[in-house]
Amino acid sequence: MRLHPFASGQVVGAAIIGSVTGLFFNATAVAGFSATLAVGAAVSALICRWRPGFDAAGWKLWIAGSLANPVVLAAAAFSVSEYECLLRWKTGWNCLFVEIGPFVTGLGLVPPLMGLLYRWWARRAA
Repeated sequence: MRLHPFASGQVVGAAIIGSVTGLFFNATAVAGFSATLAVGAAVSALICRWRPGFDAAGWKLWIAGSLANPVVLAAAAFSVSEYECLLRWKTGWNCLFVEIGPFVTGLGLVPPLMGLLYRWWARRAA
């Protein structure tokens, strides 16, 4: 079974982004971030295969690929639950890791773009 360029680009892109991000910490973070983002991208690719389909318009595929990623959804939910800290209404030790939610959400928006770029490159090369 051959993988669609969007799916493979999205998963490999997520693994690369996770590895690069993990390099700022240690080897365990490289493996953990890479695996977590790649699994989230794989789930997203499975959902995108079903709806809207891999041959859909790029903007539809990017939105679906971003919103179907469970890592992005979990990070967004964490940000919403800690909105008081994000808005600086509350401070202290409880708000120590509050900025990780928007950071991870931003990381999850890039792999669908990499999948679209690889899909475009594969179509152009064919």
